Amino acid sequence: MTAISHPGDEHHTQAGAQLAEHAEPDSTSPAALPGLVRSPALQGGIAFVVYLVVWIGTAFRPIVAHPAQARLDQVSQDPNLFTWIMRWWPYAIGHGLNPMYTHEIGQVAVSHSLAWVTTVPPLALLAAPVTLVAGPLVSFTLLAAVALPASAWAAFVLCRRLTGQFWPALAGGAVFGFSAYEMNHGSAGQLNLAYSLLLPILAYLVLVWRDGGISARTFVFLAGLTIALQFYLSVEIFADLTAILAVSLLVGVVIAGRDGQQQIARLARFVGLAYVVAAVLAAPYAAYMLTIKAPKLKHSTGMDLASLVIPRPGRTFGIAWLTHAAAGPIKDSAACYVGVPLLLLAVLLAVTAWSSKLVRFLSCMLVLIVLVSIGPEVYLEGHRTGSVPWAALFRLPLVRNSFPLRLMLFAYLVLAVATALWLAGPARRVSWARWALAVLVLASIALDTVPIKVSHHTTVPTFITSGQYRRQLSPGEVVVVVSDVGNAGMLWQAQTDFYMRVAGGYFTEGISHRTDLPLPVQHLSAATPARLAQFERFVKTDHVGAILLQVGQEPPWVGIFRKVGLVGHTTGGVVVFPTNGCMSCRAPGQIQLAKAALRAT
Repeated sequence: MTAISHPGDEHHTQAGAQLAEHAEPDSTSPAALPGLVRSPALQGGIAFVVYLVVWIGTAFRPIVAHPAQARLDQVSQDPNLFTWIMRWWPYAIGHGLNPMYTHEIGQVAVSHSLAWVTTVPPLALLAAPVTLVAGPLVSFTLLAAVALPASAWAAFVLCRRLTGQFWPALAGGAVFGFSAYEMNHGSAGQLNLAYSLLLPILAYLVLVWRDGGISARTFVFLAGLTIALQFYLSVEIFADLTAILAVSLLVGVVIAGRDGQQQIARLARFVGLAYVVAAVLAAPYAAYMLTIKAPKLKHSTGMDLASLVIPRPGRTFGIAWLTHAAAGPIKDSAACYVGVPLLLLAVLLAVTAWSSKLVRFLSCMLVLIVLVSIGPEVYLEGHRTGSVPWAALFRLPLVRNSFPLRLMLFAYLVLAVATALWLAGPARRVSWARWALAVLVLASIALDTVPIKVSHHTTVPTFITSGQYRRQLSPGEVVVVVSDVGNAGMLWQAQTDFYMRVAGGYFTEGISHRTDLPLPVQHLSAATPARLAQFERFVKTDHVGAILLQVGQEPPWVGIFRKVGLVGHTTGGVVVFPTNGCMSCRAPGQIQLAKAALRAT
């Protein structure tokens, strides 16, 4: 998002609303606290504490109450993937390994490239001291707890710079940091997507440069560093950011008029130089990416238009027609919920302050972002209604591997700024109406909060926590971990400081199969003689020393291990099946296979 006008460019609208579009950074709201609290830096600190207390005191409280235990959404693979990542970076660097390749996971007979895996090195390295002292689970929990408040704080800083007022900026920051997008990814433990603070920070740098607060050279370096960090956090969001910046500059040229076009041209030149800096900083990572073929997504998800105004299932207050409607939109599209109050606020701001160049810019960008977020096909309540005229755009090499609905992240940033500007209007008799609408906006966001999936107990068995694995396994032994806990093998490996090598593991949809188990093991869920032969070859080829079955989390088909001749023993909540090269494996009869398949169903 770019700034497109100078201080003093504002005009009065016909409705009498006047926006303090570029208020002085040190100005305060009518209800601001006196004295030192007027400091923008201190207000930023207060805002972060407010966001943090609200988040960890409500929705995220069950997770932070047990930071050293695996409890966040243990059905999904993502939380334990990122827990593994927290340990992988310091482990690889400390042992002189290339962190872009690993022999510890996946098909362990060969190295596995992590170039296209979202390994969030900035976060992993930042949390490395905590990881080394308290373990990867604590690091992951702390990072997950801070993600949304940090994103909200960054949006607050941007809104505070634009309005000069604390309370409007506080509301704006909440709109961005606790949006449906942030809630969905934060509650799923997806650190690469939940950490969105770099986007408002980049917009803030543009404002500071425009106002003369930093030199062009400083702006180029800081903006380049910010862009590079976004590349390391998420290549997809980096690509989306690049596209949004290009579009915003074009929209800025149109709206700025002849007087402002020269400044837009200078900004475009400096942003280009910032990308040169970012390219240099990202070169070590990008070099590995270019040597590996980019994974191809199995599906690309756009936004279901109904999700803009229909809350997620379970957040419909028992209203029959709304409950029925909430079941319609595509599940992933729940991250696109905006709500009627916030959409109404954006429309009212545009109508009452259209003379503001900033408002016109925000309104145009919001419409464009929403349209592109739809993706190549239009869906309404889960039903395809047609294609968009620009559908061919989504077949381009880079674009086809993206999720169009994730562009809504930028829409939430626009809406956050719009909320702050709406509340920062003149203090007149209608100011209560503005705040009443803002309260409805925040209430609709809060009521749509995604329910966080919390396990009642840690999913790490005492086999791992008490160190019993050292008596059962040899250092570096290849194991297969079978559990209904997502990425249990990666979690156990991280907790044991890579004592064992794990065959399997789920990284991303484009790289891994839908399961975190090796396919020869997963196929035993519907065993046939051919699949049993494939399993035996897998055990021998990958030198699998043991199969570890988590008691209480086992899939229904695991009785097949005993059927094929493996003998296991239970210790610390885990059944250990030594394979001995599958020398004792035998093919059960067709009747036994049929019975095993029946029990599995």
